[in-house]
This record gives sequence, structure tokens and C-alpha cells, in this order.
Amino acid sequence: MLHFALIGNPNSGKTTLFNSLTGSTAHVGNWPGVTVEKKSGTYKKLKEKIDIVDLPGIYSLSPYTPEEIVSRNYLLDEHPDVVINVVDATNLERNLYLTTQVLEIDIPVVIALNMSDVVKKSGDSIDIKALEKEFNVPIVEISALRQEGLEKLMEKAYEASKYTRTGKTYISNEKILSLVKEVKKVYETNNIDNSLFHSLKLLENDEVETKINGAYKSVLEKENKDELDDLEAIIADERYKYISNLMESKNIKTFKEKTKVTKSDKIDKVLTHRVFGLLIFIAIMFFVFHFTFSSDLFFMGKMGLTIENEGFIKFLKGMEYEGEPLNGIPSLGVFLQSWMGWVTGHLKEGFAWLCSGCAEYGEVANEIASSTWYGSLICDGVLTGIDSVCSFIPQIMLLFLFISIMEDTGYMARIAFILDRAFRKFGLSGKAFIPMLTGFGCSV
Repeated sequence: MLHFALIGNPNSGKTTLFNSLTGSTAHVGNWPGVTVEKKSGTYKKLKEKIDIVDLPGIYSLSPYTPEEIVSRNYLLDEHPDVVINVVDATNLERNLYLTTQVLEIDIPVVIALNMSDVVKKSGDSIDIKALEKEFNVPIVEISALRQEGLEKLMEKAYEASKYTRTGKTYISNEKILSLVKEVKKVYETNNIDNSLFHSLKLLENDEVETKINGAYKSVLEKENKDELDDLEAIIADERYKYISNLMESKNIKTFKEKTKVTKSDKIDKVLTHRVFGLLIFIAIMFFVFHFTFSSDLFFMGKMGLTIENEGFIKFLKGMEYEGEPLNGIPSLGVFLQSWMGWVTGHLKEGFAWLCSGCAEYGEVANEIASSTWYGSLICDGVLTGIDSVCSFIPQIMLLFLFISIMEDTGYMARIAFILDRAFRKFGLSGKAFIPMLTGFGCSV
């Protein structure tokens, strides 16, 4: 079976593409040793089945975050047959920074220009042939959301898997290229794969590279000690310069109206505002948690809403009625939780009735069932445990539904941007908000 890896920036539509390609075959877990999500699935529409791995969304292959380390180690150690680099066509210049690093690895690459339909809708265009000629790899325009161009993408990737590819750098600084040549020669002598990529990372004083192949740095320090300072920043600047020059000199992307402000730009201006962005964020989070966990929706009970109809109270509280009127209306999460409790409660009572020999139904059956070892095991052990766990399922599902909506609309990326400055004080990135949010709802 061939192995294809999906790599790209966060919010580039990479996971949407993965879901479109793998469908129901996708399964999720964690990468060994780290709490970073691992997604893999099977694509079945080619001559042979393709195992597809959705790597975490990253901005570079430098080891600043666990996600970047996982993605980098997979490409270098697992040797996938093809890397599909998902690029957001609406943010081409920013996304190509990761592309220049991926192309330095000795591995077949296919670039998927996602959201191409959005680019065309806005009246803009991208010169695919010029980009293909520049990078010397296949490039396919797709829309992962609308599932357009996916079969063509996979056919191109399948063809690319039949050939080998040697990594190439797009850095033009002669001094850096001279240093890379020295290290690369030593790496090749010692039979180290992906010598170009490793050479550049060593020059960048990359933490992982220095730890593994730090001994080779002595080759540089003998004669070039003064030139090794701030090389990481210089190399990053070289990559950005290359991308900027490419976009300008080759007219890769043309705009219908260069000064045109899109709806997305207008929304971003508000959602990422230093003051209004935080207020909107607090309001959205209040709505999410209130709609999931509140027993008095929109504080209607405190405002005087009282329900006295017994049938309506039973409906809202999962057939639970204590003879008293209900103040307010429960939120959707509490409403579903009540009915889940009703279902599991009846399941437990039904087993108790069977264990009692179908003699009685209710408290008597529970007492009879609990007096036998098998009845106590099933009713007091297994079913009570299931009842405790299932009672939280509706609220957790509702919370994850809201998280999915925020993720798919791109708001989660805006939240990460807003909170990044605050989280940096604790040594975390803004993306740490996502696992913090999923930690609510009595989950561990």
C-alpha cells in the first residue's frame, strides 16, 4: 500500500481535504509519545488503496512546537511515497514559506491549491504553469469543501509516487549556499538521507538537528565561525525574499482589484480587533457554555417564567416531575442530558425486571436483582457505570459540535491569534486554547 502525507498551514483546508478523500475510513488517535492528534484513512478510487495521513497544521518544519516535530519526523523517518502540500490559494504568499521547506526534502511532492474557487469568484487568477515550472512539481487547483479536483489531485500524486525526487533549495545567498555545500558533502559521505534539508537545519542551529548531527558542525566552525551568527533569521529572510520576488516578477497571482476589500477582510478586522475581538470572543464563549450546560436558558426563570403544565414539565425534564412548577426552560444540553438519563434509567430497570424473574417492575425488582451476584454485577456495576458515562454524552457532543462549527468557519484560528499574546506569558501559543476548551465538560 502506498502512503501519502497531507501537510499544510493551519486553516488551509487540509483536514477538510482529508475527510473528503477518506470519508468513513478515517480513524483518529495520538502520535506515539505526544498528545498530538493523528488522523489516517484510506483512499480507494485508484488502482491500489492509498493510506493517507493528515499531519498536524504547521507553519514551518522548525522544532518550535510538538506539531512541527511530529510532521518533520514523519516526513524524514517514515518516508511517505508522496507529500501533498495543501496551500490556501487565497493566502498564497504566506503558505509558500512551508512549501519551500518541504521541497528541500528528497521526496515526491504535489501541491494542492485549495480554495481555488474562492480565488476565481473574487476575479483573481493564479498562473499554475508558471508555478509548476518554478517548483518543478505537479500543481492542482482544488476545492476541498466542494470536492472539486480531488480525483485529478490523487491521480497526479499516484503518478508522482512512481518517480524519485531530489530536494532543491530556493535560497540564492551565495555565502549560505557555499556553507550548505560544505555540510552537504560531509552528510553524503556519511550516508545521511535528505542531506540538503539537514544541512540547512544545521546552519539554522536547529535544536533537533544539532542534537542528532551536532558533531558535523565542527566542519563549519573551523573557518566560518563568524558567519554562523543569526543564520536562522538570514535563511528565513532569504525564503521570504524568494517568495516575494516570485510573486512580483513572474506575475504568479493577478488581481482584479488590488485595493478591493473582501467580506473576509472586513470580518477579520472586527474579529481580530484588540478590544472588540475579545468582547465578541467572550460573548461567543458565553453562548456556547450557556447553551450547553445551563439549567435556566437565557435566565428566563429569573425573569419570572414559570411552567406549571405537568406534561410540558415532563417533556422538558425527561419525564421527571416532582409536583412543583418549573422555573425557566433548560438549555438544549441539559434537555438532552435529561432524556439520556431517562433512556439509561429504563434500560437499567428493564434488566432488573429480567433478573428478578419478571416478577415485579420498579423498586422491588431492583432489590431482588441486587440480591443475586449476577443481578448486582449487571445492574449495580455495568449499567450504573454506563448510566454515569452516558449522562454526559449529550453535553459533550453539543460542545464538540460548537467547536467544529468554529473550526470549520475559521473562527478558531482567529481565537488563537487573539489569545496568542496572553498565552505566550505562560510559555504557550494561542493554539493551546483549543485543548483547554475541549477539557471542559468533566473530561480528563
